[in-house]
Amino acid sequence: RAMVETAISTTGTLAARREMPVGIAGEGGMIARVLVEPGDWVETGQVLATIERSVQEQQARQLRASIALAQAELDRACSLQRRGFDAKAEIRRTTAKRDIARAQYGEINARIGRLDIRAPAAGLVLERKAEPGQVVSPGSGTLFRLAKGGEIELLARLAESDLARLAVGNHATVTPVGSDQSFI
Repeated sequence: RAMVETAISTTGTLAARREMPVGIAGEGGMIARVLVEPGDWVETGQVLATIERSVQEQQARQLRASIALAQAELDRACSLQRRGFDAKAEIRRTTAKRDIARAQYGEINARIGRLDIRAPAAGLVLERKAEPGQVVSPGSGTLFRLAKGGEIELLARLAESDLARLAVGNHATVTPVGSDQSFI
């Protein structure tokens, strides 16, 4: 008695077990940088590409200045009230003005944050369709395709006789076409 090892050769297609198409979540714009290439491993939340944001950053600077000005007006109104002047209306007006500017600042910061195209989960970058200078919008479609967790499946056709010799737990060696590297 001796162990006899047999080999079954077949061809097939490699595909992600859980494919994650990644597009733009924000308002879009021109891609400034692409930070990953196919074959790169990424973590959850990692930035894959960035959208040019100079306009939004200028708006944020203007809103910070508006907040500072409104706060200075509010401080002046509070100072007048402490000295005995009736400044309740002025305090209400400047408080509202400051709070509106803060809300707008929060909104612009959220919009700036959405200008980063991020990985929804850790995985392997399979495809990149984003290039610096490309103008994208929410309707641009998929810019990256990721394999969640890097899990790849092989879909292969086997003869019935070969299929009967396979069992759960058998090892397989996969060698992608055009590659010298094999995976077990």
